[in-house]
Order: sequence, then C-alpha cells, then structure tokens
Amino acid sequence: MNSVEYIKRLEKGLRKLKPIEREEYLQDYREHFQEGLRQGKTEDQISRDLGNPDKIAKLILAEHNIRMLDDKPKSRSIFTAIMSIIGLGFFNLIVTLPFFVVLYALVFAVFAIAAAFVTLPVFYYYFPEHVMLPFTNLNQELFFAFGIMLIGIGIFLFSGKILKGVFKVTVAFMKWNLKVIKGE
Repeated sequence: MNSVEYIKRLEKGLRKLKPIEREEYLQDYREHFQEGLRQGKTEDQISRDLGNPDKIAKLILAEHNIRMLDDKPKSRSIFTAIMSIIGLGFFNLIVTLPFFVVLYALVFAVFAIAAAFVTLPVFYYYFPEHVMLPFTNLNQELFFAFGIMLIGIGIFLFSGKILKGVFKVTVAFMKWNLKVIKGE
C-alpha cells in the first residue's frame, strides 16, 4: 500500500478526533514514510512495518478516549472508552463487555437501593396499608422509617465514592488492556 492510501485509511479511521488532533497523528505517520524512504525502503515495506491503518486508528482512538477519562471522568466518556477497547478485539468483546456490564449494574443497584431507602417514609406516609413494619407504636414506626431514610442518604453519598472508584478501576483496566494489545 502506498503512503497516500495508508494516510487516507488512517484519516478515515481517526475521523472522530478533532481536526487538530487528527492532523498531528497523520503528520507523525507522514514523517514515518519520509524517514523510511530516506532509509531506502519502499512505501509498501513502510506500510507493512507500520501495520494495518484501521487497527492503528482503533488503538489511537482507544488511547485518546482513555486520556479523556483521565482528564474528566464522565459516564458518557467511560462508555465511549469501553466501546473503543472492545472494538480492538474479540477477547475484549467476550471478557470485557460482560465484566463491565456486571460492574456497572452493581453500581446502579447500590443507587437504586439508596433511592428505595430514601423514599420509604414518603411511601409509608401515602400508602401505610402497604408497608408492614414490626412495630405497634406509631412513633416507633416513624422513627424506623426516617432512620431507613437517613441510611439511604448515607448509602447515596457513599455510592458516589464507589462510582469514582469504579471509574478508576475502569481506566486502569483499559490502560492495561492497551498495553497488552500493543505488546508492551
């Protein structure tokens, strides 16, 4: 494959990057071709040495998405980075996707439990016939319901820390995965 075809395929694979970032990567690969030609290699040899431009583009996008997570971890950027890593190989589809689905489902479950605990007093107030508490005294029931609500608030506040920890684990796993794919 000649340098023009190679750069076009790489550019197509990097279309999700901002134009400035994309051009930096493309310029690096143009320089690889220039250096290879100076060393007496053919464009075919250089393109084989560099590797498949589609795979390189996927690696660059995955690294870019992980770097974005380091700067500002957000739910959307976590999802984008996970999908970038999964796009790199079959192993990631079989192992990584189920792992992250379960991990984030557990985090969601913690938030759901916290929400249920917080809403218990409201539910108890409007639908007391549907809530069976083991107390005979109204004060004990109210004390219990508001205690559960406070526990729910505590769980909710703590679940924010859990989510940050899960984000860190996700980023660390994806960095490790990229190193394995690159053979480092």
